Amino acid sequence: MGDTAAALPTLGWGSLAMSFASLGLVCVLAYVALKWLAGRGVGRALGAVKVLARCPLEPRRSVYLIETAGRCFLVGVGDGPMSLLAEVDAAKVVELSPTAAAPRGSFAEVLARVLARPGAPPTEPKP
Repeated sequence: MGDTAAALPTLGWGSLAMSFASLGLVCVLAYVALKWLAGRGVGRALGAVKVLARCPLEPRRSVYLIETAGRCFLVGVGDGPMSLLAEVDAAKVVELSPTAAAPRGSFAEVLARVLARPGAPPTEPKP
């Protein structure tokens, strides 16, 4: 018969390090490929249709606000076909958009307001 210890492969630190190195290399290659493809316009909407907003209602149901040719539409998306819910006034959409609202401040300012003590008066954002 033979030695059973010689027949069983062992998992050493070298093979574990090689596995992590391979995993790291694959992650770096995937990151570089995604950045390269994003720079070339892959995955971006091209043309006259823009999605202005999305509101998820359930895991597989959402409402989208879509703009095309100066008109805005509210569209429901779910398991079945898309359905037009309403046409929305484009002027109201521009008026209510987050970019038209007052700036919220930098992340540091928002974080400082959130972490402020409950009894402390709120600070005004810088103009």
